[in-house]
Amino acid sequence: MKIENSVAGNPENSPLGQVSEYPEKYDARLLYPIPRAQGREGVLDDAVLPFGGVDIWNAYEVSWLNAKGKPSVAVAMLTMPAASPNIVESKSLKLYLGSLNQSIFVNIDDVVGAIQRDVSDVVGANILVSLTLIGSEETISAGSVESGNVQGEAEAQVEGIALASAICVDDEDVTANEYSVNAAILELDRGGEMVDECLSSHLLRSNCPVTGQPDWATIFVHYHGPKICRRSLLKYIVSYRNHNDFHEQCVERVFTDVMKECRPDKLSVYGRYTRRGGIDINPFRSNFEVCADNAKLMRQ
Repeated sequence: MKIENSVAGNPENSPLGQVSEYPEKYDARLLYPIPRAQGREGVLDDAVLPFGGVDIWNAYEVSWLNAKGKPSVAVAMLTMPAASPNIVESKSLKLYLGSLNQSIFVNIDDVVGAIQRDVSDVVGANILVSLTLIGSEETISAGSVESGNVQGEAEAQVEGIALASAICVDDEDVTANEYSVNAAILELDRGGEMVDECLSSHLLRSNCPVTGQPDWATIFVHYHGPKICRRSLLKYIVSYRNHNDFHEQCVERVFTDVMKECRPDKLSVYGRYTRRGGIDINPFRSNFEVCADNAKLMRQ
């Protein structure tokens, strides 16, 4: 299947859920863009984003041939700005990376440069690409990314969300009976305490809006402000169980709902999704932190 990427399209027209021929030669036309605006309609109140952030994509099945025809294998990390007009559809990225497999590149810099250029063109913004060669652990990078939209110059120095210090809410004893997203579940703790804490849950499940296949993630909510009722946050996360959206859209909806219902002064939301097709996608949204930890979790 050949995909023309000159015009951003609907998910229904993407390679998702379709039988696809796996390419044998490098072909940037396989990349398929989807406008972020489609998923933000009805979630964000206006065109000004209330957050900055990035999407971190880890691709574990990257390979190409060197000048002598010998295969090289690497892990790629692609970091895309949340402010880019498009996302790249995940299966199209898998097909595109597969098109490198039988293609000759003289050196790793050429591979990094091609991926950086092609994916940047599709998402409509500059991205950062890093390739780590398996065995030598040599890492080559190209491009840069602006996470954007933090609250002030001083906070631009914040290192990022501390995943290791997160408090898991999954042991809260709750009765869960809502499996469609309901922001009204969220509520503040009755004590009225002001806190700075990072909460997490491994129970986030949503569904691909095209194929209906389940997507699984651990989600982190780091905030400063009135203490959030942990039981309500867990029930809210569980309410995504029958929700159909892409990873990026789910994380942005969590950010928006927590801001509206709980009104923290500062908020970061980070979803670490399990991989599909050799790729995991990890959206990070924040109004005060500028980077995210890319450490793999147990299910990744």
